[in-house]
Amino acid sequence: MSTSSVSRREFLTSGGLLALAAVVPAGAAAALSNRATKASAPVTPALAQCALGSTGLPVSVVSLGTGPGQAPAVIRYAVSKGVNFIHTSTEYAGGKSIKNLASAIKGMPDPPILALKITWAPDDDRAMDNALKTLGVKSVDLALFNLHNAKDVKDAKYQKGAERWIKAGKFKHIGLTAHGDVLNCCVEALKQKFYEVLMPSYNISQEKEFAEAFAQAKAQNVGVMLMKSRGQLGQEAYLKSVPLYLADPAIKTITKGMTSLAEIDNMLRAAAEKPTAAMRAEVAQLAGAAMTGHCTMCGACTQACPHGVAVNDLVRCSDYYMARPDDLVSARDTLAGLAAGQLPHACTQCGACERACPRGVPIVHHIRRTATLVA
Repeated sequence: MSTSSVSRREFLTSGGLLALAAVVPAGAAAALSNRATKASAPVTPALAQCALGSTGLPVSVVSLGTGPGQAPAVIRYAVSKGVNFIHTSTEYAGGKSIKNLASAIKGMPDPPILALKITWAPDDDRAMDNALKTLGVKSVDLALFNLHNAKDVKDAKYQKGAERWIKAGKFKHIGLTAHGDVLNCCVEALKQKFYEVLMPSYNISQEKEFAEAFAQAKAQNVGVMLMKSRGQLGQEAYLKSVPLYLADPAIKTITKGMTSLAEIDNMLRAAAEKPTAAMRAEVAQLAGAAMTGHCTMCGACTQACPHGVAVNDLVRCSDYYMARPDDLVSARDTLAGLAAGQLPHACTQCGACERACPRGVPIVHHIRRTATLVA
C-alpha cells in the first residue's frame, strides 16, 4: 500500500465510515459498519504505558517515529489507538515529516508527548526556534542530541546547551540518540549522568552486547527508547521480537516508523503478547542468521578510515535504508547531510574499514552501492 494513501479496507475499518455517515442513511451506515467489523482484523488491545525513566513521562510502549511518506491520517490513527509518544526531526523526508506531524496534532485536545531530535549545534537558538515553530508548539517534552561519537557525548558544551534551553522553556528533558559508535555513546552518556533518555539503534541480535549498558541504564533510571529495532528480520519474526524487547526492564518504548494502519495494529497486538522461552529461542536463531554480514552501526569502520569518509553512514544507507523502498528518501537525506570529503568518492578502497568490522560486512560493496545515490 502507498504510504501516502489509505487502502479501502483500512478506510472502512478505521474511521472512514464516520465521513460516510453524513451522506448515507443511518440504517445503511450501521449495516455497512457491521459488515466491515466482521471482515476486519481482530480488535487491537489497549496499549500499555510506562514511565520513561527519570523523566516520569507516561509513554506508550509502542511509540511513533515519523518518516517519509507518513500521512497525517496515519499519525492521527496511531494516536487514536493509544500511541501517545512521537519522535520527529526537521531532517526527515527533507523537512516534510515534521510538517505532517504538525498538521496531524494541530487542534488535538490531548496532544501526544513529543520528542525532537537536535541535529544542530547546542548554541544555535535560531535552529531550535525554527524547529518548534514548524512543529507548531512552544516547547517539546524531550529533546535528543544526535551524536555518533563517544567524544562528542562527553563534550561539556552539550550539557551547557541543554541546561540553557531547558531554562528557556524549549524542552523539559534531554536525551541522546545514536546510530554510530552506538554502544560507546550509550556507555559514555551513562557516565555523564545528565542524559535522561537513550535512543540507540539496536536490534535483538545485540542483546548480549548491550546487556551491561542496559542494566546500568535501569539502575540509573535512564529510559531506553529503541530505534531501528527490526534490523534485517522479516516482518513475522520482528513482531515476535517485540514482546522480547519490552520484557527488558530498561526498554520503555519501541519507536517505529509505522506508515500504514495495518502496521500500527500489528505492532499493538505484538506489544500485548507475553514472551515465552520458545519465542525467545526462535527469534534468537532467526536474528543471528538475519544479521550475519549486516551492519549493526557500531562505528568501527568510520574510526578506522584514514581518509575521513563517513563509512558508517554510507553503509547504513545501503544496508538498511536502500533495502526498503520507502526509506530511499531517508538515505538521500543522510547523504545530503554529509560533507564532500565524507562521501563515497573519497574512498580509496584500501580495505581498512573491512578489516576493522567485527561482523564481516562487505563495506566496500556498500560504499559503491551508495555511490549510485550520490550520482
